[in-house]
Amino acid sequence: MKKILKKPLLAKIGKIMAIFILVIILSGASIKKNAKENKTNSEVKYVAPDYTRLIASVEEKTNNLEDFLVTNEEQIRFFAYMFDMNYDGVIAKIREVNVDTNNINNENIGLLKDANGNVINYSTIDRGILEYFIYLEQNNPELISTQNRPCTESREYIEGLVEYFSFLYGNVDHKLMLSIGAAESGYYTASTMLHKNNIYGGMGGNGLIPYKNIEYGVWQYIKRMSEQYYDKGLNTIESIGYVFCPRTENGVKTVSSHWVSLVNKALATYNHDIRYVTVAQLNDLKNNEI
Repeated sequence: MKKILKKPLLAKIGKIMAIFILVIILSGASIKKNAKENKTNSEVKYVAPDYTRLIASVEEKTNNLEDFLVTNEEQIRFFAYMFDMNYDGVIAKIREVNVDTNNINNENIGLLKDANGNVINYSTIDRGILEYFIYLEQNNPELISTQNRPCTESREYIEGLVEYFSFLYGNVDHKLMLSIGAAESGYYTASTMLHKNNIYGGMGGNGLIPYKNIEYGVWQYIKRMSEQYYDKGLNTIESIGYVFCPRTENGVKTVSSHWVSLVNKALATYNHDIRYVTVAQLNDLKNNEI
């Protein structure tokens, strides 16, 4: 009788023990799995910054600026000469102030922004670089080393400058600009005017306004025509002459008919499409390579 009862009891105890061991094993696996998942989640949540990518991003921005400076070196050198600024000093200033090189676009070196803080888009890269030099002239006068250089360049080079700056400002007629300059300066040969780099006869308190070099003088001429005449709707010989070269007849202000005649005569000579729109072309013209 005892033998009959002993086997079922042992079997029952064996089953209980087996279930208990199985529960322990499954619990352990679950704990291990949860610990692994928690570790993974912790790693994702507190992942360390990828400094390699950050350094690469900084290098890419730096390369953007360096690429800009290399690609546009000829224009930067041209305007540095025109504004009488040391080229290396200008480059150092660009690197200093242009903190966020993401601001660089195809026409703006990155610093010039509008009233809302947006980077300004210009019509050409040359115009954007010119505007940056205007900014430097106004805000960093220590970069300027004044050197007056009387013009000894050819008539063709001066005419090329008129066309180039007319192209940069866009709203002026290069043919009329060439014609007014020719009428005022004896077709760009008047020694008195060339000595002062003034081809348009602009007058100041002490007579003919002097400019530091012919590039600067031609730029001032086109800039004034653009802003003080064309922007105000004065874009014909007569309307420009009424302000630029007036005379009084019988107490009535009018335009000088002699001046109009001179400009019209020159206009017949300069009736051609614009030819010089890059600094490279100007340099070739200056070096007699065109």
